[in-house]
Amino acid sequence: MLFYPFMDIHKWMNAIKHIRCKLFGVTQEEMAKIAGVRQATISRWEAGLTDPSLRHMRRIRSEARKRRLAWDDALLLAEGSRAA
Repeated sequence: MLFYPFMDIHKWMNAIKHIRCKLFGVTQEEMAKIAGVRQATISRWEAGLTDPSLRHMRRIRSEARKRRLAWDDALLLAEGSRAA
């Protein structure tokens, strides 16, 4: 689990959901396949119960680049009001 002292859990939650819904436009199940986790894990990330690991975020970023989506690492640091 990653810990970012400058970022509260609600910002993570909103950033992950924003990436899934707005950038990829996929379901939790589809995002789970991209990240290499189960759907329940995506749900926990979005609910703010757990954080994605660096490895999982790299997988998501890699897939975004493969799909030629407008990826910016700043998406992971998005403010809650801007992210979702």
